[in-house]
Amino acid sequence: MICPKCKADTRVKDSRPHADDPTVIRRRRQCDGCGHRFETQEGTVDIVGTRAAKRARAIRFRSRLGTEKYREMKVGWRLRKAAAAEAAETGQPVAEILARWNGVAAPSRPASPHP
Repeated sequence: MICPKCKADTRVKDSRPHADDPTVIRRRRQCDGCGHRFETQEGTVDIVGTRAAKRARAIRFRSRLGTEKYREMKVGWRLRKAAAAEAAETGQPVAEILARWNGVAAPSRPASPHP
């Protein structure tokens, strides 16, 4: 960790669990450069639980849509991603590229009220 005062490296002088929350660790640190002392509180993140919850939401979403509708949506996502990449290269709007690919006239833009 870096020192908040001089941006040098710090060393851990003392580590112990937090009094109120055992998942949090309190550390006392001292800067190697300026000698500044400060405390940090470090906690853990439950990545496995977060991933499981995200996967469960995705499964519920797919089950509500149905297999065929979800496949159609994935094709649309890929198409828009490819159109966005081409738009970044050519400078054209994504809507015009998608319209050209689909053989449909590009949607017209209303005239701006501002000169």
